[in-house]
Amino acid sequence: MMRRLFSPRWMLIHLGVALLIVTMINLAFWQLHRLDEKKAFNERVTANTAKPVVDYTKAAPTTLSSEWSRAAFTGTYDTEHSVTIINRSQDGAAGYDIAIPFTNEDGTVILVNRGFVPLSMTAPKTTTEKLTIVGYIRATQKRGAVGAIDSTDPTNTEFHRFDLPLIAKATKTELLTSSYVQLIKEDPASTSQWPSAVAMPELDEGSHLSYAVQWFFFSATAFTAWVFVVRRKLREPLSDLVAQEQTSA
Repeated sequence: MMRRLFSPRWMLIHLGVALLIVTMINLAFWQLHRLDEKKAFNERVTANTAKPVVDYTKAAPTTLSSEWSRAAFTGTYDTEHSVTIINRSQDGAAGYDIAIPFTNEDGTVILVNRGFVPLSMTAPKTTTEKLTIVGYIRATQKRGAVGAIDSTDPTNTEFHRFDLPLIAKATKTELLTSSYVQLIKEDPASTSQWPSAVAMPELDEGSHLSYAVQWFFFSATAFTAWVFVVRRKLREPLSDLVAQEQTSA
């Protein structure tokens, strides 16, 4: 009776179902892993944004655990080496972020994301006067496996992400390449509406848990369907099996 389940066709069916189930279970655990990462991110942002603002010269070196802490800087913008971070969106509008090197009093040059500008608007010129800024410390960004590729042309001023080593090379400045600043406020403050402060990340857990449950459900459904089909096959009379084999021959 069992030999009917070990024909070449049925072996392919067993293998296909097994691969499908394993794939779906792995996808479920991947979603659970992403959920854990999101929870850790939310906790880090909540904790670091609640810390008091510190002078940048007293701030600890930027690490993953210190990202989103706040620091103050006093110095001037280097508007001649400003760049734009393209393909951004905020409040339903497409646009770009304006990023400008800022020379701190201690000589450190750090890139500042001054904020978002819709494609339909033009941001006014940035002041070159001395001012104090407060912002979130953010880590440099790297291209993912399928991310857009930035041009290495030294005259390029448009980038897809805050890839600080690449921006430093393009702008020919001594930029700090480990971190940049996401601006919160300036003193004296700008009177222009644009650029507007970049929106904070949403601190929810997303749909990772529901996706994981769905993948586990799909894998269980596939296994149940396989068991049903196998049991049904085993209940078939041998005469039906012989007839099927003769028909397929």
